[in-house]
Amino acid sequence: MTDRHFDIAFRLTMQNEGLGKLTNDSRDPGGMTYSGISRRYWPEWAGWVTIDQCEQPFPPDTIDHLTDLTKSFYRVNFWNRMQGDEFAEISPAIAYEVFDTAVNMDVTRAVEFLQTGYNVGRGEYGADLEVDGRLGPKTLEAIRNYMASKPGTPALNEEILLNCMNGEQYIFYKANPRRKYFRGWFRRV
Repeated sequence: MTDRHFDIAFRLTMQNEGLGKLTNDSRDPGGMTYSGISRRYWPEWAGWVTIDQCEQPFPPDTIDHLTDLTKSFYRVNFWNRMQGDEFAEISPAIAYEVFDTAVNMDVTRAVEFLQTGYNVGRGEYGADLEVDGRLGPKTLEAIRNYMASKPGTPALNEEILLNCMNGEQYIFYKANPRRKYFRGWFRRV
């Protein structure tokens, strides 16, 4: 297993989540966050003990330790759950998009966007996927076959699928009442 694709996905997502950034926005349902990890939703994350014991600004060795804990957290809870290593072999760009969406919205919703995007973007190729939010062998095989299908090239097929996924995200975000975060959400799309 190589970490190359995970490292790229992590770096791209941290541009949105703020690697090393500790925030506590009272309007954010996640409450206190560190590198995008919500204390409210992930209270057992090992980094909270370190954060609670150290004064800010954190010394370099603490930052390194927290970065390691953060990377491990995102790998285990998001990348591995979406089978990121296998998925990135099919399409790194789509794997990175699904990962970033999973971090922002949950793995299940990210996979639903992928499955719906596939169903819309596939045209006459293949059969619709069941939109169940599970990235199992049927979804992986459908995406693998779609990426290799004619008449499109893999790059065109990838672009179509990403655009369809982003359309699904747009529909979801547009219906969300927390408009304060609108620009940040659309920066991701």
